[in-house]
Amino acid sequence: MSMDPSPPRIKSACSFSARKTSSLPPKFSNRPQTPGGSKPDWRVKEGFAPIMNTIHQMTILAIDDDPTSLRFIKKILKKEGYQNIRTCSNAADGCQWVKKETPDLILLDLIMPDMDGYQFTKHLRENDATRDIPVLVVTGGAAEANEAIEKSFKAGATDFITKPINTTEFFARIRSALSIKQAHDRIKEELYRRQTAEKEKEKLIAELKEALAKVKKLSGLLPICASCKKIRDDHGYWNQIENYIREHSEAEFSHSLCPECVENMYPGLSKSTDKKS
Repeated sequence: MSMDPSPPRIKSACSFSARKTSSLPPKFSNRPQTPGGSKPDWRVKEGFAPIMNTIHQMTILAIDDDPTSLRFIKKILKKEGYQNIRTCSNAADGCQWVKKETPDLILLDLIMPDMDGYQFTKHLRENDATRDIPVLVVTGGAAEANEAIEKSFKAGATDFITKPINTTEFFARIRSALSIKQAHDRIKEELYRRQTAEKEKEKLIAELKEALAKVKKLSGLLPICASCKKIRDDHGYWNQIENYIREHSEAEFSHSLCPECVENMYPGLSKSTDKKS
């Protein structure tokens, strides 16, 4: 088997369900890294024109049971400047590899033992984590080329090219697929950024509403006892006026006596104080 790197071989049907994903991924791990490990600026000043030098750093997975075809594809891709090329010799191994990594493009042969390219593509499209990966079918030996093309597109293939490979057409289709994938990733990231900002906005609004609800204020008519001057609250209980005000405002109290109360409680005290002064 020609595979780089080598996952464990499996014989069971292809399934991507074991892979953990989120509805909106926090990062795009397959994006090319700039020197020093920092990620490049994916914002485009004018439109969504693809950044060609980063396209050559995107990951391409080639799946073919013919070792000669795999070597040829890897060789011409390397010569064209593509740096991250992985190969698998059957669709089952391709399933295992896609579970661990997310390629930016899959080059897929149709006629393979155990699981053919049609089945692989269908499984790919049935899973949220892999349905957006472009698939370029690269195949030969199909009895009816038109039938194979139609069946490939029904399974979910993005594009189709026959062997023997015309390198000019081959590279043009690869550039097209990777450019679309790159633009899709940028749009997906922008959507995630906006949704995150919207969630933060909604959270802030909720916090402000909660804060406003906690603001204490006095308004409306207050039922006060004409005799003891207690105030009846919303639950029907009568409270001392200062307790009621404290619960419904931010006011604090300091206690003292007004002149009338001083005179009533301590007759003559105010007059003696005036004489001394």
